[in-house]
Amino acid sequence: MNLFSEIEKKIERGFRTATERLFGQAESGDLVTLHHAILESVEEQVQVLAHGRRVFPFPRIQVTLVAAEEARRNLLAAAFGEDRRLEDDIREALEGAGCQIPRSFSVEILTSGTGDQPFFIDYRRQLSKPAAEPPIGRLAVVKGKAAREEYVLDKPRINIGRMAELTDSEQRVVRRNDVVFEENADEANGTVSRQHAHIRREEGQYRVADDGSEFGTRIFRDGRSIEVPRGNRRGERLRAGDEIYLGRACLRFEG
Repeated sequence: MNLFSEIEKKIERGFRTATERLFGQAESGDLVTLHHAILESVEEQVQVLAHGRRVFPFPRIQVTLVAAEEARRNLLAAAFGEDRRLEDDIREALEGAGCQIPRSFSVEILTSGTGDQPFFIDYRRQLSKPAAEPPIGRLAVVKGKAAREEYVLDKPRINIGRMAELTDSEQRVVRRNDVVFEENADEANGTVSRQHAHIRREEGQYRVADDGSEFGTRIFRDGRSIEVPRGNRRGERLRAGDEIYLGRACLRFEG
């Protein structure tokens, strides 16, 4: 690739790591090849204007992945669609190459049982209809003692931790927590760091990120545990019903 060559190396490493963890090394090789081909197709749609300015003119991309077997289609949908993985990778590649993209840019993943190519892409200049405003998320306290039993996620960023306010050596407030686990309340609360994690709302979805906590943050979903990397700003996307463990304290997310 020309435009994405350096950027793609980093993106591809992340995609390979994620797919190897979820599907195994053998499946990951084919998925990485398909991922590479999709990014190449997107690159071909970049337009270069006066003074070398790069723009991507399509606010919406519809990617259809083709496989005859249902099991394969399900795997493709999970590999490329879960947590908007392909959308995030395309966005990162375009922005990293200095390409201007529409503010409403989105990628929709579909699958098909018929087709003479492994994928095809529909580039759309207009959105078919305005997206409905997603519901406001909520958190319910499942384990641990917090100031309230339920919290409404009505701000772009919600800080979670022990104590309402954190101050520096000169008693200046450096952080305010919105979801507050009480100091010295019980053993579960003792595993919640004073600046443990935060939840932010971006383009209609909620993501939880760990702020360098001592005992870590993880999501329990559908019988499996998903670690939230410490200090990783991107964090993990939340789904309705997720249980968020902050050490041994627990919140349930409803969105």
